[in-house]
Amino acid sequence: MNAYHLDLLQNHIKQALERYCILCDASTEREYLTGKTVFLQTETIIRQYLRLFQALHFLDSGTDYYREGYVYTYSKNEQPPIPAGEEATIIRLITEAYDRMVPSVPADRFFLPVHVHQVSAWEMRIFLGVVNDGPERRIFTLVAHTTLYPPPAASVGNNRYGYLLKLIEAYDPDDGTLETFLSSRSLSYRQIQKDSTAFFGTTFYRHYLKLRMIPVLEDLLLTTLTYKEIAYKNGFSGYSQLYKLFHTTYRFPLHHIPRIAQDT
Repeated sequence: MNAYHLDLLQNHIKQALERYCILCDASTEREYLTGKTVFLQTETIIRQYLRLFQALHFLDSGTDYYREGYVYTYSKNEQPPIPAGEEATIIRLITEAYDRMVPSVPADRFFLPVHVHQVSAWEMRIFLGVVNDGPERRIFTLVAHTTLYPPPAASVGNNRYGYLLKLIEAYDPDDGTLETFLSSRSLSYRQIQKDSTAFFGTTFYRHYLKLRMIPVLEDLLLTTLTYKEIAYKNGFSGYSQLYKLFHTTYRFPLHHIPRIAQDT
């Protein structure tokens, strides 16, 4: 794992939690979504992303990165209870982050994703949560999850492989072969493959396919689209290609992914 993989993970989980919060706010049963329900569903989302990143070899498969979670609820008409120890630190960090967001939050938004991280020489802690500042702003519920990682290697900006990310973003296999794409930019196919293997841990095209798999997880978790619709939406030739990548190549069966949007 390097800083690139960790940034990728954080960005996708943040995006998924934002989408989850929008679904919660749009739900006709919004007022019945308890802290426990939100906790279980957001834990599922986070764990599924961790599992996928492990299956794609972006994270170590033998490490449990999920540490623990909390649900903290209090009425604003009362003095909030004061938790102790590490829980108090996490609640303070996420509450402070939420308070900084409030001025720019639309009045009809009650569920909001919050993301905080702490870095030391020994570890990186990423706190991911959802704040439900309920209807009429009377009940405050904070759901927090702690994930723990070893310090990542140097960031992309500090090494010579950063150019690969721009190439990945620009590449579209529908426009021609990879060789043609690189030749049009006066780049060596052999050198690109060498650098890709050194930085991504695999070839350029295989890493490109891995990146395309990640948005599929969000659609599976948080939409009611069919497998076939999700495949086409994410640029795959069809369900067959999607199936082979998830089931056969990376052993991440689609039917094991909870369809949260279908169940709520």
